[in-house]
Amino acid sequence: MSMKQKEITENLYLQFWRNPIFYKGLLASVNADQWHTFTALAVFINDKGECHPSLSKLKQILGLGSVASVSRRITSLAKARFEGKPLIEISKKKHQNKSGTNVFANNSYQLNQEIVTIFAPHESTLACREQQMSKLEEIKAKFMESHVISEKRDDDNLTRRSF
Repeated sequence: MSMKQKEITENLYLQFWRNPIFYKGLLASVNADQWHTFTALAVFINDKGECHPSLSKLKQILGLGSVASVSRRITSLAKARFEGKPLIEISKKKHQNKSGTNVFANNSYQLNQEIVTIFAPHESTLACREQQMSKLEEIKAKFMESHVISEKRDDDNLTRRSF
């Protein structure tokens, strides 16, 4: 992987769509633990809406004490619906080891892309963002300059009382 590809991969952005949250009451339809878990899963999302984190990595990110706690949260999240669609779908992958016993691998999670997707910043997006930040700094500086209070105001004698 080239350095440029690695940089793009490391700088993927999560995009939570505004309408489900702002207009359609998504946050009112899920509890805090479900949203917390959903956003933790979203950190691992790929361009197909899939993610494959281990339960121990999710435990670490969520700050939970056990993998069982993570499993309970994921089960709860899988039951959650928004506009009749699941927030996540779980694919449990298993394979057989040499002795023929089923062994489970990391689960795969499909996140509802009507809620969250990823995108990589384009160079023009980054340049535009830098211009916006530069303009914001100029506006802030002008605002602060125009609202500086001089050390001595003309009406100081009128407003101060001497005791």
